[in-house]
Amino acid sequence: MRKIFITLLLLSAYLPADDHTIAVLDFSGEGIHTEELKSLSAQFRIELLKMDTLRVLDYGEMKTTLSRAGYENPTCTTLSCGVIVSMLLEQEWMASAHVAKVGDAYMVEAHLFDSESGRVINVVTYDKEISLEGLQTRGMHNVAEMLLSTRMPLEVHQRQNLVYIKTKPTGAMVRVGKDTLSGATPMALNRVLVESRPIIILKEGYEPFRVNQLPQDESDILYIELQHRVPQIGHLAFTNPVPEGIVIVSADGEDRFLMAPQSIEFNDLAAGSYHLEGANHIILNGEFRIRHRRTTQINPDIYLITDIEKERDRYKLKRNIMLGLMGASLGYRAFLSVESEKIYKQYGSEIPKGDSRHTQIESYDKQKPIFDVVSGGLVFPIIYYHVKYMQMKRWLLQ
Repeated sequence: MRKIFITLLLLSAYLPADDHTIAVLDFSGEGIHTEELKSLSAQFRIELLKMDTLRVLDYGEMKTTLSRAGYENPTCTTLSCGVIVSMLLEQEWMASAHVAKVGDAYMVEAHLFDSESGRVINVVTYDKEISLEGLQTRGMHNVAEMLLSTRMPLEVHQRQNLVYIKTKPTGAMVRVGKDTLSGATPMALNRVLVESRPIIILKEGYEPFRVNQLPQDESDILYIELQHRVPQIGHLAFTNPVPEGIVIVSADGEDRFLMAPQSIEFNDLAAGSYHLEGANHIILNGEFRIRHRRTTQINPDIYLITDIEKERDRYKLKRNIMLGLMGASLGYRAFLSVESEKIYKQYGSEIPKGDSRHTQIESYDKQKPIFDVVSGGLVFPIIYYHVKYMQMKRWLLQ
């Protein structure tokens, strides 16, 4: 009986994945221009197209279909409109989103519809202090991943005896009684079976969560936000005050913290890897790692881009001057050799002329070592200025 029980649990957790079709409406919004909303929805379609298991409905075809049904614009501001439109488009799923700008932050609320049943099968929110350009690239990528990778499987809707367990963060283990299931959250479990045994959600670094009550019959999803065992935070200290416009950025780019000008510390950073950025600065040695209950001290090299550009041009000018001097020196050295050879060929039997030519050759020969030394001495400054010039160029390309 025990083996049968575990087998049923594992089978209910297994959900096959096939290619799916999806349509994306133009985004609605507040505090943001219509053209920008269309650009965001277009970028969102591109992010969906990058997913191998999705076929995205052509925008023109979608617009024509909705136009025939009396919808002038391919957008919806209500859930009822979204339900109707999703059924009209005859795709497996339909996605829509509402974007609101509040101060310097953008908030995106995205819905995923099951077109056959008209039900909303996932809702996600994305709230970040980010530029519009950042929202179009990183933001739309994250919203697409959140909406599609954590969706509630259609099997949950088709079989009312399944419960879909989602956790934040994902990847938690599920223990039913004394049995730990294979796989990780999100996953679907059989409602009837798990109601008879305690469910515990486990993830390393987080407090175990005991499910005391499953969702009511009309609900299909159980969302659990796990808590850290101990707040994983640390502090950052700088050797020298930082200039204006320096931002602390997490390794995944999700979190950005603007530092106050001339500050020398930043407290209560979540443990993890970070780096420094600045729109008007080039920052070297700006990577660091925050550890729990520790203060990390760093000494980054921060330069204004305008200063680096001046340095680049200065090294380039000095290099070119040195190259010009070296070219002139080598040219005159070659002239001395040619003239000496010419005089040798003009030697004759006339003694007065021979003495004069010999004196002239000696004069040329004495000058040759001088210009050899000058040419050789210019090699090292030329190499140095060129290396510094290339270094400045490389910094500006970062």
